[in-house]
Amino acid sequence: MIDSIIKLVIGDLEEKQAYKRMMKRVDALPKDHRFAFHKIQHYMFSVGPPGGDMTIFTDLTMFTDLVDLFEASAAEGKQVLDVIGSDVGKFCDEFMLAAVAANTETLREKLNKEILEKFNKKEQ
Repeated sequence: MIDSIIKLVIGDLEEKQAYKRMMKRVDALPKDHRFAFHKIQHYMFSVGPPGGDMTIFTDLTMFTDLVDLFEASAAEGKQVLDVIGSDVGKFCDEFMLAAVAANTETLREKLNKEILEKFNKKEQ
């Protein structure tokens, strides 16, 4: 009960810690990659994903994937525009669409698993 009240008031501490860890990784990126990450993050939060499926913002997977992409490209010595292109809005929209598709697939898998488990248990 107390845990529920704490989560309601302050939020999930594990999620906040994961966000802080991710942002430390962002801070370690080269200046141009870091700048682009912050602008892209702001765009994604402001515009939202195409189709309005806001569930992709319920975890950090999409943003950690972006950090992974930027870390890998920086390690390879690529310029940020070589990664995101000149139409950054299009890059963001396509990146969010991919995240929505992955999230939908995960939700489908979870739904199938839960229903199959439920009915398999009843049949036994």
